[in-house]
Amino acid sequence: MQNRLRLLMGATALLYVGPLLAGLGGYGWAIVPVFLGLFLLWLFILRPQQWPRSFHDWTRYQAWATLATNATVQLLLVTLLFGVGRGIGGALGIKLPLGEMLPISISFLSIPLARMVWDPWKHKELNDFLDDAVRLVAEPGAQDDAAGLDLARRMIAPLADLPDDTAPDTIAQHLLALAAHAKPAHIRTALFERVRDGEASHAEQVAMVLHATDAELAAEVPGDGPTYALNLMPKQVGLLSLYARRLAVALELDPELWGKCPSVDLLADLVADYDNTAAEAPLRDLIEATNRAQPEDGLA
Repeated sequence: MQNRLRLLMGATALLYVGPLLAGLGGYGWAIVPVFLGLFLLWLFILRPQQWPRSFHDWTRYQAWATLATNATVQLLLVTLLFGVGRGIGGALGIKLPLGEMLPISISFLSIPLARMVWDPWKHKELNDFLDDAVRLVAEPGAQDDAAGLDLARRMIAPLADLPDDTAPDTIAQHLLALAAHAKPAHIRTALFERVRDGEASHAEQVAMVLHATDAELAAEVPGDGPTYALNLMPKQVGLLSLYARRLAVALELDPELWGKCPSVDLLADLVADYDNTAAEAPLRDLIEATNRAQPEDGLA
């Protein structure tokens, strides 16, 4: 995961290099709209969750307000980079002999390269989402409590040795035993770390799902544990089915968990992706449970 993030950062850097080089090349301000279009195209492709997904949605005011806001921010960024390039060139008395298409091509190249290394639908943890998830699930001050977190890491270590076909009930018994020795927030954080770093065994992945979808634990541990778990977990049919079944039950037991759970839109995307699989029915049941738990005013 960390390697993918580094590659994404490198590819994204090319996007910013383009207007900077254009400024150093001494080109006029008329080239700025071209880079604005490229920056917006990057957002459309690498952050599709921010944009409406149907023509009907684009007819709403909110969609155009989002577009205007993003366009304004990107215009300021492009103008700043272009202005810095022109300023550096003017201060040093240099004008790079660059063809007009070279800076544009460099920025454009960022888009396919970034998309090759990063699938925004599979990796919704863009912008350090995963690191935020691990931090937010901890209790206030728990990050400073290194001893407690280290204990939790040691306590979950035996889960890695369990066979892949270990029954969820058996894994649940292990988690119950751990609860007597480590705080739930520390256990949650330790499990999230293992899955986030790509080191978790199947049993540890199941343990994370079980822990995040337990009604009492989900309510007790701060942060949007169920949502973070869904974004972290490998999208395997068995894990998705287990996650959806348990979270639907948790919502029935405690509808106030609604604010910690994934949105219906996200779940609907998963239903479409896993149509005609064993995960489809549990995901649809979870959508129904989520809708039932939603407060009348739409606020958690």
